[in-house]
Amino acid sequence: MTALFLLALSAVLFASQNSIAAWIMFVPLFLLVRRLPLRWLGLFGAVYGFVAYILLLPWLFRFSPPAMLGVGVLYSALWLVQFFVLKLLQERAKRGAFLLQPLCVVLFEFIKTRGFFGFSYGVSGYTQYKNLPLIQIASFCGVFGVSFLLAYCSSVVYEVCFVQKSVKNKKSVMLICSLMFFVLGSSAYGALRIHRLKARDSLAKKITVIAVQHDTDPWKGGIDAYEADVERLITLTEDALLKNPEASLVVWPETAVVPSILKHYDGTDERRRNLVRRLLSYIDEKNAVFVIGNQHVQDGNSYNSAFVFVPGNNVVPPAPEHYEKMHLIPLTEYFPYEAELPAIYHALESADTHFWTPGTEAAVFSAGDFRFSTPICFEDSFGADCRRFFNDGARAFLNLSNDAWAKSRRCQVQHLQCAVFRSVENAVPSVRSTASGETCAITSWGRIESRCLPFCPAVSVSRIPVLP
Repeated sequence: MTALFLLALSAVLFASQNSIAAWIMFVPLFLLVRRLPLRWLGLFGAVYGFVAYILLLPWLFRFSPPAMLGVGVLYSALWLVQFFVLKLLQERAKRGAFLLQPLCVVLFEFIKTRGFFGFSYGVSGYTQYKNLPLIQIASFCGVFGVSFLLAYCSSVVYEVCFVQKSVKNKKSVMLICSLMFFVLGSSAYGALRIHRLKARDSLAKKITVIAVQHDTDPWKGGIDAYEADVERLITLTEDALLKNPEASLVVWPETAVVPSILKHYDGTDERRRNLVRRLLSYIDEKNAVFVIGNQHVQDGNSYNSAFVFVPGNNVVPPAPEHYEKMHLIPLTEYFPYEAELPAIYHALESADTHFWTPGTEAAVFSAGDFRFSTPICFEDSFGADCRRFFNDGARAFLNLSNDAWAKSRRCQVQHLQCAVFRSVENAVPSVRSTASGETCAITSWGRIESRCLPFCPAVSVSRIPVLP
């Protein structure tokens, strides 16, 4: 009964992703692994992985019950292995277990973000996205450095309370002091870094960026819905431009315009052609650069793209600069194993899955001196993806997302948490334009500004520094 209680408590603490509970969420898990006999480790590890992620991602069930089941099975397998590794560390490296256990937890968090099924939601470090001084250490160790601090705190509490069973012996005092050193040292570094970044950004030239949230799922409905979406986007944009005529950039969400602009500009489908031409005519009359989510069809391939339109330059006829999403969502946007697993591929196709072709270039665009890249959807949840944009010259991220399909504030906030770290890691601002939330701006040190309410039409207007 005690083991079941510890299992449930561990899963609930993990799934809550609470910023305070995160500091002790692995304590019952470490205790559970210690108490379990070897023969029960596999079962409890598998159950923990399944239950923890089902509770973490309930919104995924609305989208696809099979996808939810697949996630549960995948993390059952990962945590089954992790339980055995943690048990091995506790029994074979007793003196060093306090350090090796948190390292093990962080290693598994890192592994789960890699490869075809890489997934960043549920990384414990993201729970601290509001703790701005602490998370500045992500500038040199990524989100996983923050995860290590949390796991180390759990390890220290577990060691002091359940192994040493005293706060007064030499090892307990050493562990508590080391934890305080890490946390206070990280926070002091963060405070100094925030001060420096604020000073840098205050001196930089600013541009006004308008991010539009039209509160709709772009893939729902046919041409009637597509026309209504474009009219709503234009209305919201026009109102924002009237209030902010100095705006240099307008950003619309991922696939905000569903019909392919390049395909239908001279196409035979009259309503789609008229929609595209109405849109382009509107853009060409403005002074701001427009960044729009659309699909790019070329040489038989279909890409999830961001188009950059400069009025008077590449709008009519349309010849936009463009970026093709490189990191596609497995199973729902991309499945490269048609030849090896044809049954799964065709089952996904029959489930109305829209497969895209992955892009290959980390495009960097310019609006005057302002250099930016456009990570699409969950690309801003991967540190390596955004670092690639930064290394290629981007000094701001304009994220285009559609999380409307989840119908979940929890899903949208989990995505936002990741985006905060991308700004912190690279010391650059971000602007997020989403279909239904969280549309906002993020400073170079991770503060969320100009945040729109979710699930309503809204516009975020922000002043963004132009960084060298």
